[in-house]
Amino acid sequence: MSRSHSIWQVTRLVAGATALWLTLWTAGTVRVEGQQRSGKQALLAAAPRAAQAAERLAEHRRDPSDRARLPYVPGHIVAKFSADVPLAAMSAMAADVGGMRVRQLHHADFVYVDIPVDEDPLAAARRLAAKPGVIYAEPDGRVFTMFRPNDPLYHYQWNFQQIDMERTWDVNRGAKSSIVVAVIDTGVAYANQGIFAQAPDLQGLTFVSPYDFVWDDAEPFDLDGHGTHVTGTIAEATNNNLGVSGMAFNVSIMPIKAIFGDWDDRRGAPFPFGASTVARAIRYAADNGAKVINLSLGSLFANTATRDALVYAVNKGAFIAAAAGNEATDGSPVVYPAAYAPEIEGVMSVGAVDFARSRAPYSNVNDYVEIAAPGGDLDEDLNDDGFGDGILQQTLDVDLVPSGVFNQFSYFFFHGTSMATAHVSGLAALLMDQGITTPQAVEQAIKAFATDLGTPGRDNETGFGLISPRATIRGLGLRR
Repeated sequence: MSRSHSIWQVTRLVAGATALWLTLWTAGTVRVEGQQRSGKQALLAAAPRAAQAAERLAEHRRDPSDRARLPYVPGHIVAKFSADVPLAAMSAMAADVGGMRVRQLHHADFVYVDIPVDEDPLAAARRLAAKPGVIYAEPDGRVFTMFRPNDPLYHYQWNFQQIDMERTWDVNRGAKSSIVVAVIDTGVAYANQGIFAQAPDLQGLTFVSPYDFVWDDAEPFDLDGHGTHVTGTIAEATNNNLGVSGMAFNVSIMPIKAIFGDWDDRRGAPFPFGASTVARAIRYAADNGAKVINLSLGSLFANTATRDALVYAVNKGAFIAAAAGNEATDGSPVVYPAAYAPEIEGVMSVGAVDFARSRAPYSNVNDYVEIAAPGGDLDEDLNDDGFGDGILQQTLDVDLVPSGVFNQFSYFFFHGTSMATAHVSGLAALLMDQGITTPQAVEQAIKAFATDLGTPGRDNETGFGLISPRATIRGLGLRR
């Protein structure tokens, strides 16, 4: 995936990252049959493999092949009908536009209308949307990833030093496990089972309510590496004499897989859907107690189901950080769900800055950008540490992932608005732990105490400025 189409990129304190094209899916009201799940179950039932980790660093770029993919997922459209429309009428209207089946889903207030894979979803959605009783009908847009403690590699984490995390930790030492952060992504290397292993630098973290919407089960293992890296920035085990650090390292993580990757495709995952899966994942996170939801992902298609899910989650008390997009070199097209942020207080759209606190060259320039955080730039080495200025965390060894190895880990520099978004989620978790009880208040505090960059006041490059964790906490009267 090229830099402009992925929301992250990599360098590695081991190098490498495989191409990831976020395709998401969902289960219907009927659970997946055993035969459909056998591709993943074979991996889970295999002989256990112990985690192996090398303390090495490196760099990597996304595969550009994703550029050729359609911006939406073929074979279905997403629709919402009025409450008084019975299923039989839904099916009749769907048939009129070439639909073959209407499917109802858990954690969704919409349905899927299956259409032939060679049918144009845009045209089918327009025809269905024109019928009475249809609130909306849309194609399902592909989702793309947007990518001083005693930890021995901490000195490479310029990003935490840039936002003064050492003095922030003097005030709040990593929050508490009662604060739940949902990471909706490619999954997380959160446990040991079969050929999967827990990332060594995530050991000791509390994981709650895991769910995989790609396979419709409760085992959201990462088959890519992106979700594990994002989780590390938020909550990597810290002050443990191992590897690197995370911002809010005592929180509980809710790992939710909603991104369909290459290995899911190879193993026959039954639900290769798009942005609608993110909508379902957001609702699931809110229903299961998440106080912060991280969305290091994006789609080039608007998705009403996702917007409705954002409102639903905020109303249930969850703050949401969403990546603004890595499309600046392609004209900064609108990326969703970040574009919904300005109209929903409690949801923030996050751009990226580099080591010099300038907008990272890939970070979208748009009127929906609200805040900035370190995202890095692998094309520069402004701190002269011998590596591109990416964001360092431990994740799957992405050189080995294409061979089906999911128990070996290394330290990678990634860059992208995915990485920046994780910093905002980490700050939100600290603020929630300090007693800010509403997502709206979290957003207001982050904006109020941000360090203004560039043009005075809010601008389309870095929003209200660079996050300032310590100033935000001190500004709320929490001084030490």
